[in-house]
Amino acid sequence: MKRFILVAFIVLFSIGLCACKGGGENPVATKEPLKTVMPTQSSASKGAVESEQPAFSEGEAFSMAEDLLKTMTLEEKIGQMFMIHLSQLDDSRTKDGNIYYLSKKLKKQLHDYNIGGVYLTRNNIGTIEQTKKLVSELQKSVSGSALYISTEEEGGGEHSISASVPELDGTGYMTQSEMGQHMTGGQAQQTGKTIAGELTKLGINLNLAPVADIADESNPEYAKRCLGDDKDKVSDMLANMVQGMREGGLGVTLKYFPGIGNVPGEYTEEILENKDSLMTLRNNNFETYAAGIEAGADCVMVSSVSVNKVTVKTVPAFMSGDIVTSLLREELDFDGVIMTCPLNDNLIVKKYTAGFVTTEAVKAGCDMILLPKNFKESYQALLGAVKSGAINEKVINTSVRRILQNKIQRGILVLEQ
Repeated sequence: MKRFILVAFIVLFSIGLCACKGGGENPVATKEPLKTVMPTQSSASKGAVESEQPAFSEGEAFSMAEDLLKTMTLEEKIGQMFMIHLSQLDDSRTKDGNIYYLSKKLKKQLHDYNIGGVYLTRNNIGTIEQTKKLVSELQKSVSGSALYISTEEEGGGEHSISASVPELDGTGYMTQSEMGQHMTGGQAQQTGKTIAGELTKLGINLNLAPVADIADESNPEYAKRCLGDDKDKVSDMLANMVQGMREGGLGVTLKYFPGIGNVPGEYTEEILENKDSLMTLRNNNFETYAAGIEAGADCVMVSSVSVNKVTVKTVPAFMSGDIVTSLLREELDFDGVIMTCPLNDNLIVKKYTAGFVTTEAVKAGCDMILLPKNFKESYQALLGAVKSGAINEKVINTSVRRILQNKIQRGILVLEQ
């Protein structure tokens, strides 16, 4: 059946049509929740897919974020820098690992830690109505802020939430590689808009996609997740897809900077090396990321591969200031949210403690910590590093301001009038 659907869509796209569906410890002293903001869902979260303009300019959102930041405790600010699985806050899970609703413990933990975002998988998304209710409960649980509600939707294949959940079959029909082969730029834009419509109707406001890397024959499996092997075509397709998602009201994450398309092997199991020189990266991968950033990407996820010709020593890219700050933040002039790759990948867990990898990522310039293996250990390590002076609180302020600014500008976080 899925193959039939795939073929049907390819035929339609080829003639220029678009087939789519229109531990324990309490980290923060008990206190009154912040009164200046309240969580909300944008109009897109209610099913709209019309083009959306930011409610506030970049400067206005910055000022609002700065004002809000001044009211937050250090503990609240640290919490904003984490995106986690729900299971990390409540280990009383069902036997199959599904968490479809919020327990009292989960609600309390989300509030106490002032979590910045949650990542939903097929273990959380069962039906459309159930997911809407879950998202609503999630947002209500953080009365002093608002959550990134994220998932991974590349359009099809293993890294597509819609392909894993029967009720979300509208976008689970085509991998990025197939899009690159059979779509025009305009069709890629419409596909991005379709994906946004599918996700925002559930209340999901941030997509951990698309892949912005260039495909390479040395890694054929990963190539299926890339839009192609020609940097100019990939740049055009990527920009259109990002623009479509943004028009549909969905936040966008480019991944995995500075690129792992030409790195053979399983990058989640061991630290692999991208052997490209800095000049090669600039002439290829940087162009695709620059195109996605220019089109309006909210976040960039940094990979776990090493780039020894840039960093000298073997270290995951997200732990390198040369990669995160010097190249992505400064050279590519990306002023959005920089996040780590998933820190529960085996290569990270086997080599580093949760606390060490978290503090090193923040020192490198990452704003958001994605899926640490042990959230509470990571949280306490980052909090302790700031209190001890190992990390200046100004670094935390800058990251949290950036996160709040994005949430405000995208309509995720709404100031009370």
